[in-house]
Amino acid sequence: MYKLLLVSDREDVLNAFEQIENWERLGFKPPHIRHDFEGMKDSLAKHHADGIAIAVSTEEKEKIIAYLRKEMPFLPVFQAGANREEAVRYLNELKTVLNRPHADFSSDEFDEGEVMVECRHDLLRKLVSGKVMDSSWFYRQMRLLRSRMDTDRAAVLITMEQPDGKEDLLEGRWHDSNQLLERALYKSFARDIDGYHILPLVTEEGQIFVLAGPLHGQKTTGDGESVTQLIQHCTEEGIRHVKEYQGLALQISKISVLPSLNSLCG
Repeated sequence: MYKLLLVSDREDVLNAFEQIENWERLGFKPPHIRHDFEGMKDSLAKHHADGIAIAVSTEEKEKIIAYLRKEMPFLPVFQAGANREEAVRYLNELKTVLNRPHADFSSDEFDEGEVMVECRHDLLRKLVSGKVMDSSWFYRQMRLLRSRMDTDRAAVLITMEQPDGKEDLLEGRWHDSNQLLERALYKSFARDIDGYHILPLVTEEGQIFVLAGPLHGQKTTGDGESVTQLIQHCTEEGIRHVKEYQGLALQISKISVLPSLNSLCG
């Protein structure tokens, strides 16, 4: 059973968790409960936690998130819930994420951090494919998977395609393995620059995107136009690199400036 930590001083949240009686049936041990940043640090020093819920003041929350970002970048943060029904729903979402690293892999040797990263990429593939309908659910999933991207700030999405007359370039070599193609592109495109994380994504349908999402806690130095130009320049560099070292010809077909990642939902 998974172990939890609840950090909250809110009466409604504490009551919601107190009303849950069948913790074992949900797949969890009853949570350790603390009320502030120092209490959280003390609990984590003494007890293992598979997930943490945070419902405190903005000041305390910022300290907690900053600490977790530095010390425990893969510890899932789940929504606390203001009543029993919400709490159970969010716990089930957490359990789904926690079950992923412990799925039936061919080998027992796996890196939980790598699995979390792959889960994040899978979520973002669904997002750019138009398969994520609920922005609230998307926000919660990004927190659970500890994404470094801020879902509420402006982002850039670049669509790439093969040049005219090159439609068969990927056929046979990459067509049956979008993951293999994405990994090849990752080496040329993925990077952090000016407060953005640039990530190549290849969807199940074979669409190729470059997503630039703003990083939590980091500010950009330019305005929207200069940031877009920077992302475009980085993408063009990646295209040249892929052409030179992978023999893949790609070109930019569309550049979309998004008010936020959430705007892609629905």
